[in-house]
Amino acid sequence: MKRIISVIQQKGGVGKTTLTVHLAHQLRLQNPEMRVAIADADPQQSASKWVKRGKLAGACDIDAYTVAADGEGKYLRKELQAIDADLVLVDLPPAIESVSLRAALYAHLMLVPVGASALDIEAAKAAIDVCEEALGLDGAKQFLIVPSKVRSSTAAGRELRSVLSQWGQVSETTLGLRVAYSDAATTGEGICTYAPSSPAHMEMQNLAIEVTQILGGNHGEQAALAG
Repeated sequence: MKRIISVIQQKGGVGKTTLTVHLAHQLRLQNPEMRVAIADADPQQSASKWVKRGKLAGACDIDAYTVAADGEGKYLRKELQAIDADLVLVDLPPAIESVSLRAALYAHLMLVPVGASALDIEAAKAAIDVCEEALGLDGAKQFLIVPSKVRSSTAAGRELRSVLSQWGQVSETTLGLRVAYSDAATTGEGICTYAPSSPAHMEMQNLAIEVTQILGGNHGEQAALAG
């Protein structure tokens, strides 16, 4: 059965697209039997451009599809159904609109990347509210808060996990503020091939393991797109 992961966040600049693309590559690497794709609902199409660069360089074995071009996601369900993949990661625009809610409703797992600044934390609440609304309609769904672009040397970075844990399950993995994550976009690669065995790669590898474990234990068939 096709699995859907929606990456939701109201605020830009927290690494939403970076998380989506690197995680897609890592999940493909760790699950070679799976077909992994990205559904790009962001008007900027950053994820699609990233994947296109990788394909041109022969460094990418995932596909990206434009979805929700209407800005509302009225046809999102059918668009996701049409993607020929076992696992689809949905990269959403940096605003909580109807497309984000629809993506949450169709997802098996929702990821909410959150930075350590006060503005990032405040903005995250809107995304978490969307996740909780989707959970209220289907308790088989899950959402995971992912500390992102964190400087562990700062007080805000050290305190972030305890703050976020008040709102829901926080990933065991913290994604650091690392240049390698953004630099990989210039070659269209995932961190797993751009900087293998680097601290950034180890972080993404650990997050992919967490995500795989969550999806493996989620049997909410009623949320499936086949329904």
